[in-house]
Amino acid sequence: MRRFAPAFLRTTTFRVTMLSAALLAASSVVILTFVYFASVGLSLSRTDTAIEEEIDTVNARFADGGIQAVNRYILQRSVGGSEFLYLLVHPSGRRISGNLSGLPDATEDQEGRVEFQYMRPPAGQEESEKDERLARGRIAPLPSDYEIFVGMDVEDEDRLIGGMLRAVLAASALALALGIASGIFISRRFSRRLEDINAVARAVESGDLRKRAPRNHTGDELDELSANFNSMLNRIEELLARMKNVGDSIAHDLRSPLTRMRNRLDEALREDGDLQSREASLNQAISDADELLGVFNAILSISRLEAGERRRSLVPLDPSLIVEDLCELYEPVCEDSNLQFDAENEAGITIVGDRGLLSQALANLLDNAVKYTPTGGAITLRLRTCASGDVELSVTDTGPGIPESDRMRATQRFVRLDQSRTKPGSGLGLSLVKAIADIHGAILELSDGPGFMDGHGPGLRAALVFPKNKQST
Repeated sequence: MRRFAPAFLRTTTFRVTMLSAALLAASSVVILTFVYFASVGLSLSRTDTAIEEEIDTVNARFADGGIQAVNRYILQRSVGGSEFLYLLVHPSGRRISGNLSGLPDATEDQEGRVEFQYMRPPAGQEESEKDERLARGRIAPLPSDYEIFVGMDVEDEDRLIGGMLRAVLAASALALALGIASGIFISRRFSRRLEDINAVARAVESGDLRKRAPRNHTGDELDELSANFNSMLNRIEELLARMKNVGDSIAHDLRSPLTRMRNRLDEALREDGDLQSREASLNQAISDADELLGVFNAILSISRLEAGERRRSLVPLDPSLIVEDLCELYEPVCEDSNLQFDAENEAGITIVGDRGLLSQALANLLDNAVKYTPTGGAITLRLRTCASGDVELSVTDTGPGIPESDRMRATQRFVRLDQSRTKPGSGLGLSLVKAIADIHGAILELSDGPGFMDGHGPGLRAALVFPKNKQST
């Protein structure tokens, strides 16, 4: 069934606000009702106490001077403008004295008290202009079967209490009305902000990835949601652009080895070729196939790392053992390439990581250093604890380095700064290192190396930095 109510009336914010307003109104009613009944009880208690004290006074007068003393007291009090109402009744039922014409025609409660209406002229008015007022009193017996009625005018107190009751109801209604008004205001404002986010989501769904959710930079929940939503969209846009670049790079980088493989296989099939040339062509084709498999394996490894498949294999380990193994492996390689190889290996360090992945990352960095460092240059493999407490695994060389403007791009897949493709490679080495760093919670830092050396430089420092709070479990 289609709903015709405004959208903001169906929001959770409106419902929560209404619930809060209802609770506020209910609590106001409870509190004000308690105040009302407490005031009523206090007023009645004060009146009843005053009546009882006056009855005690009348009894004391009777004990001192009999019915004549009581009659004189009542006449004096009635004429003198006392706040009390009196009626002295003879045993026969005849009225003797007092400012009431007769006993109240009302039902007594369990304690003998009655509430009744009586006529009294307003202050400053003629006797003929009387109004009806509320009073409260009690009939008390006197010796010799006489009776005395003592009461008090409670009209003013009743009006005050009635005003309090109306104030209770008005305050409760006002609290509920303000709650509804604030609920509508807050819900409409909340709904507008949510609708802005939903509009962006619908635009993105239709294919427009340039849209971003508006922010008011107040730091509230919706502002934080918009910030996270925008970050997600930035990430999606970046991944889509990267996928496009990956597709273009695969088509560009794999076309050459596939073409070479086809030509060599075609050459091997020629009838005029000798057996030795055919075997050489087939061996070259196998080498090209191995190169292609290496590229695809690297892509698969990066995808698995980015999916977090190896995260469970992270355990506390000593990275100095990895550095020792790599020194034994690459020192002869550097010597054959006429490169100086040095190592700084600090012992007693523990990090959480995967030995195989860290070895692969450092091996990739060392391969790049060997590949791009000119003859006579130097390479340094370093493990150290920084002054901040972070642990650094780095490879430093004296090669051409990477310009600062290209360092972020260099870690993307298939990005090769060597545009001429004069060096072998697929542009996946630093991407793999970046993925390994991410899975370890480490930071891949690319910066200038030691500076110019023999006309070459400024060199490159590629470091895996493990923050202090992520080095051990």
